[in-house]
Amino acid sequence: MIILNLKGGTGNQLFQYALGRYLALKNNDVLKLDVSGLARANTVGDIYRPFALESFNIEKLIATPEEIKKLKYPFGIFSKAWRFLRFKLSRDKNTLFNPKVLNLTGDIYLDGYWQSPLYFMTIRDSLLKELTLTKPFSEAGVTFAEQIKNTNAVALHVRRGDYIKNPQVQHEFGPCTLDYYNSAMTEIEKTMVSPTYFVFSDDLSWVKENLPLGDKAVFVKGKDMTDVEDLILMSMCQHNIIANSSFSWWSAWLNQNPAKIVIAPTPWFETQPYDKNLIPPTWIQLPKY
Repeated sequence: MIILNLKGGTGNQLFQYALGRYLALKNNDVLKLDVSGLARANTVGDIYRPFALESFNIEKLIATPEEIKKLKYPFGIFSKAWRFLRFKLSRDKNTLFNPKVLNLTGDIYLDGYWQSPLYFMTIRDSLLKELTLTKPFSEAGVTFAEQIKNTNAVALHVRRGDYIKNPQVQHEFGPCTLDYYNSAMTEIEKTMVSPTYFVFSDDLSWVKENLPLGDKAVFVKGKDMTDVEDLILMSMCQHNIIANSSFSWWSAWLNQNPAKIVIAPTPWFETQPYDKNLIPPTWIQLPKY
């Protein structure tokens, strides 16, 4: 059995699932999900992140407390102490690629962020089939999907939220600047005629006030639309301009246009380590400042 500890938002959960799915397929193991940390974040004051994988066509087996305890703490209090110390002493929190993880066998409790496509690049076809929505688009989502299909669509994702409001998060991750987005659009327009920018953001008002998009922009927002709808709609665009966010990373990775142009910011984070393979070699990296 493999038990996967889910934490963070949609993008983080997708990275975690992708590695767990790879190991389950490789070892012919059962994959179960530990969602207890998501609920705990709601009770201790951390940012609440819902169980995002519920929206995708994956097998959702939830691990029981007994199964979690058996795999997570096989040596009781000694296991707890070891996990606590390892977390405190580690800077990367399992964000750097570790090839040894791909060879794990037996009962496994996976606890980390696993932010590298090298963990799951060999099962891309399987993930593309599974990471589709269980429910149809909302009414607004259907409208935007039709617009995307009928235009030279470029998904433009602007992440602000805690990147701006939380000083610690801002220091560690650092938001992309207007210069980055202007440079990215210039890069797109070198090869693309009359692009339409479909703007996805947690702060659309700021984007409207600060990015000179004019009539080239469609601001994606609608009643009853969900975050995962945004992600799938972004993946349906011909090209992607992404933020340093795992959410928009996945939208670009799931984009199946063989000729897609993906613009990504560098450095990805400010002070937190990240895997050098996080940005695929076919993507274009531009300074985020």
